[in-house]
Amino acid sequence: MPKLTGGQAVVQSLEAEGAQVAYGVLGSHLMPTYDALYDSPIKLITPRNEDSAGHMADAYTRVSGNPGVVLTTVGPGAAGVACAMGEAYNESWPMLHISTQILSEHMGKEKGFYHDGPAQSEMFVPVSSWQHTVQNIGEIPEAINEAYRRMRTGRPRPVFLEIPTDFLHCEADFTILPPANVSPPPVNQSEIKNATDLLKQAKRPILWIGGGAVKACASVEVKAMAEMLQAPVFCTNGSKGVLPDDHPLALGNLLTVSDTLQNEVLAKGDAVLAIGTRFSQRATKQWTLPMPENVIHCDIDPAEFGKNYKAKVTIEGDARVVLQALMHNLEKTGYIVAESRLEAIQKLKTTAVAEMKTKQPEVFQAMQDIRSILSRDAIVASQSIMGHWTRFGFECYKPGQFLFANTFGSMGFAFHAAVGAKAAFPEREIVAFCGDGGFMFGCGELATLQQYNLSMPVVIFNNGGYSIIRQRQESRYNRHIGTVLTNPDYVKLAEAFGFHGKRVPEIEGLAPAIAEALRADKTTIIEVPLEFEGYRTTAENERLMTGGSNAGV
Repeated sequence: MPKLTGGQAVVQSLEAEGAQVAYGVLGSHLMPTYDALYDSPIKLITPRNEDSAGHMADAYTRVSGNPGVVLTTVGPGAAGVACAMGEAYNESWPMLHISTQILSEHMGKEKGFYHDGPAQSEMFVPVSSWQHTVQNIGEIPEAINEAYRRMRTGRPRPVFLEIPTDFLHCEADFTILPPANVSPPPVNQSEIKNATDLLKQAKRPILWIGGGAVKACASVEVKAMAEMLQAPVFCTNGSKGVLPDDHPLALGNLLTVSDTLQNEVLAKGDAVLAIGTRFSQRATKQWTLPMPENVIHCDIDPAEFGKNYKAKVTIEGDARVVLQALMHNLEKTGYIVAESRLEAIQKLKTTAVAEMKTKQPEVFQAMQDIRSILSRDAIVASQSIMGHWTRFGFECYKPGQFLFANTFGSMGFAFHAAVGAKAAFPEREIVAFCGDGGFMFGCGELATLQQYNLSMPVVIFNNGGYSIIRQRQESRYNRHIGTVLTNPDYVKLAEAFGFHGKRVPEIEGLAPAIAEALRADKTTIIEVPLEFEGYRTTAENERLMTGGSNAGV
């Protein structure tokens, strides 16, 4: 067993688990771990604050499928990641947050030690699936191995690990453990049979695919099942690209903005096969979408069953394994689809896209123009005004192309996520769509783009503040407060970092500006004046703000 410092044991354990990138802000308690990174193949990205580091690690996870790693120092450094962990927790993405603690002999005594974080791990109980304090120096490899095992088991979520700083400094004989490999659990064959029987009876089945299918790497199985059943496929904000949006059965994330799809597909469907989804508020128009009587709900987390919609059949299991089992059973029983629905589904999708375009025609035309100039595997991080529209209208062709703060809804996520993804994958085309309010949450990360010599378009839709909230204030109270903000000159801000800056007065000029930025050798900030036009009715906004009954769903 080699003699290593605790910091070296941390880094070598991360290497053994397949970590390739780490995001973090150095503090004095963390120095041994950082020193060990100097000799490691793990790429260290140093953002300008811990909140950014957390969102960057989250974005890395979503793009790569490999758990992102955040390194922080005890106290304020660790606390800064809580928001980002909440984002990852709500979207069921793994993240390993390793923080330090003060000297072990002073822990829990509240003696006024520098950066003292008493009961620090309790801060992360609501936003992580596991919290652990390393009790002795020799436990470091085991604790990191256990953290990865938990992230790879069941529903993936962030984990938090804290290590006293004296353990990182001291040396010991360590055994670095092999990676924590976890196999998905077997499925219940009686549940598979019940679901198969329902699917065989269905004449107009529908696939409803959530983020669980993305985590399970089930894109191949989703496509195969859709084609076997000739079933239209709805995705959610968390599963865009799980079936390429140009596949003839793909209806993307259009359901909640299309009366046609609600009336002609969902209402006329006689069975829904829901994979890896919890039927969240946004995906179901606040649980007002009526589901067919026969719902088959499949999820790795059985706590989701019956929470929002009742299911005729439930299957607990990994999305990929469940789909493989269902297809095997269908084939074994000689299932043959009655007719092709490709042409009919494509006609309905064309109508749905046309419906969507009527809501804000210039914006959707710009979105299509932008999609046409981007590579097929381009990544878009989106929030605020454009974020609300890109989740419906921006086509994705594989998972990990659309970075969006969906449920927790952290302001500033889009820019942080885009920078984190670009730092990890500089060869990929990545575009950030930000509102002016959200961008200013983390504009210091322009320095990260500068430091790592990264080139990407950063689009800022400027409406002088929190326009979405301001319009809701005016609708409800006929006045507003706290939602009008001042902004810097974004062109001069770009120039201060040595970047290109461009102001595009009309949205029609946005796609050409992005095309120019993609050819540039440095980052370009593109400012576009754009006012938000709501996609919800007054009644829907009222229900969002005051609540409402979802009885009967």
